[in-house]
Amino acid sequence: MTDQPQILMYNFREDERTYRIRQFLNRAGIEIKVIQTPQYLESLGYLFGLPGFAKNPQFNLGCSFPDEMVVLKDFSQEQLEHFLSFFRENQIPSVALKAVLTPVTQHWNSIQLWEELKKEHEAFRK
Repeated sequence: MTDQPQILMYNFREDERTYRIRQFLNRAGIEIKVIQTPQYLESLGYLFGLPGFAKNPQFNLGCSFPDEMVVLKDFSQEQLEHFLSFFRENQIPSVALKAVLTPVTQHWNSIQLWEELKKEHEAFRK
């Protein structure tokens, strides 16, 4: 038995698009965690509740970012494909900054991941 798939969601507005995304995720049995600015310095491993990751004692004093971002954990290939095709099939704008949790990124905090994804996204757009 694999762990239940989870998704971290950042900076989503409470609107129809977000409602539809959340509805899709709920139907697919994916646990949703909405991450707020005070949690941005926590490791992704901690945010996902992985064993061995402790709460960061440092308080977040203003480290933030405005972009939507999602981090996926324990998605099967089929679930990943369904998630990505959901946007196309429903003609909903996709989330530009997406990542799958890895053994490396589980040690990063949200700011570090965002910075890396922004760099990749900019390089991809060129």
